Amino acid sequence: MNDCPESARIPARHFHAILLIALFVLEAAIFYVHIARSVAPFYPPTYDQLSYYLLTYDLINAAQAKGLHAFVDELFQPASATGSTFVLQGGLLSLLGGANRTTILSINLIYLIALQAVLFGVIRSVSSAAFAWTGIALLLCTTTIFNAAGGIYDYRIDFSALCLYGIWCCVVVWSRAFQDTGKVVLVALAGILLVYSRFFTIIYIAGVLGALLLTNIVAIWRSPALDRKDLAKQRARNIALCGVIAAAACLPRLYLSRDAIYGYYMIGHVLGEEKFIRANELGVGSLAEHLLYYPKSILKAHIGPLTWILALALAWWSFARDRVTIREVLGRLPTFGQEFVVLGLAVLIPLAILTVNISKSPVVGGVATVPVILMMVLFGAATWQRGVTIRLPSLGVLNVAVLAMIVGLIAFGLRGLSTKHLAPRADLDRIALMATTIARYAADNHLGHISMSVDRVVDYQNASVPKLYSIEVLHRNLEVSGLLGHGAYGIFATSRDDALRLLADSDVIVLTDSDIDRSHPYPMNTKIKEYWMELEQWTKDHRSLIYSTEVLGIPYRIYARAASQRPGQ
Repeated sequence: MNDCPESARIPARHFHAILLIALFVLEAAIFYVHIARSVAPFYPPTYDQLSYYLLTYDLINAAQAKGLHAFVDELFQPASATGSTFVLQGGLLSLLGGANRTTILSINLIYLIALQAVLFGVIRSVSSAAFAWTGIALLLCTTTIFNAAGGIYDYRIDFSALCLYGIWCCVVVWSRAFQDTGKVVLVALAGILLVYSRFFTIIYIAGVLGALLLTNIVAIWRSPALDRKDLAKQRARNIALCGVIAAAACLPRLYLSRDAIYGYYMIGHVLGEEKFIRANELGVGSLAEHLLYYPKSILKAHIGPLTWILALALAWWSFARDRVTIREVLGRLPTFGQEFVVLGLAVLIPLAILTVNISKSPVVGGVATVPVILMMVLFGAATWQRGVTIRLPSLGVLNVAVLAMIVGLIAFGLRGLSTKHLAPRADLDRIALMATTIARYAADNHLGHISMSVDRVVDYQNASVPKLYSIEVLHRNLEVSGLLGHGAYGIFATSRDDALRLLADSDVIVLTDSDIDRSHPYPMNTKIKEYWMELEQWTKDHRSLIYSTEVLGIPYRIYARAASQRPGQ
């Protein structure tokens, strides 16, 4: 995959563009096959994506009622606490492919393709096409792409944030770490897109720009060489300009959502008790566990063993063939010295910010993936001066980029079509049938709004799931208010009196078992055991059983209010 010679029929640029397009077509085929087979027919797991799907369907309905003006309203929605463009983009895609989960989820594929195109172009511009293909291969080998939570099949802002943060880092490298004034606006635009997609990332960008500005100010002050002082001054001016442009575009938008942001981050992650529950849920208790959680998450759960093995194998071959000393290697690294500083900060600053937060998440560390890959590739470009071929006596000359891409494509295909993160198909069918049963109960009784209580917190049985199935299966909007097992009465311990009061207000009640699989670290699971038998008896006395089944070894019974039991009847 080296650049084609001038005598070749297809120019090098066109040759690699054709290969990239072929790669994207293959990725799209794998993506849509898996969605059709294992994603679209079943409930969306891991909580957050379910709410994003429903927000997107609500936006689509608003656009049908109000016209395209609804999309503008979404962009400046004050109630948005996490971002303002992700749901908007899913809604816009529905104009092309219809209001369905396959079309909406395609936004993640678009972001992956955009990331690969930018990653390839930037690495090639500062090195060669061979190293660009190696970078693509390393990316395809990462674990994060197909993580059950935060991966490409998960409709939440984390995967798009990973891609946009990676694109931002690529553009910074393309600007030669803010040396090129002409690219400053592009860096700022990439940052603005990232922040509008995920508000919290403004802290990452501000941290990286602030640290870079400080290092260049120190260089201006301490460097004895005039040319280095001038270069540091140029970079400092460009960094400041980038920061001003990004701040001017982002701060007014964040101000609009100040109350929602305060409620979500300050109350939920700083002042409230939920942060301790979330940390305990992931087994994080001691200081060492808090400090090491995200380094481990990034290294293992996002970059992954295969990427490290491939990168280390390429580095080992380089050192073994060139027989270079550590001193010689270090002497070659200044070729991309400023780029390494930028990328190092792009990893360390998010890592530090996330570590300070007591609440932990398995998905947010993915933003460090692309900066690490860029460092791997630039390290190779700086130190592997003989090129990227391996000469073997029996096989002749082999291109390292080709070998890396073979590994990357195999990994992408196997993981992209894997169903190891899914529950057994029979259980998924039962989950869908439970949700559809509740939705049909509302439709058969001509109800546009129902209230619902559940006796445990699981991602596949809550008020949002029947609402989603009502939209997707019955093509009917249904509002479902969650009572017991939701909101303030969800993961937190609920008193007996509150639980019985919530049941009395519920149209639908889902009961399971008092003891089976209640080891999940939620206070509700411990507290509800004390009075679960009373909940069961009250429900049997006041509601009618409409469906029963078993999911993942847990019995489920769905009770509903009869028409004669509704207020006013």
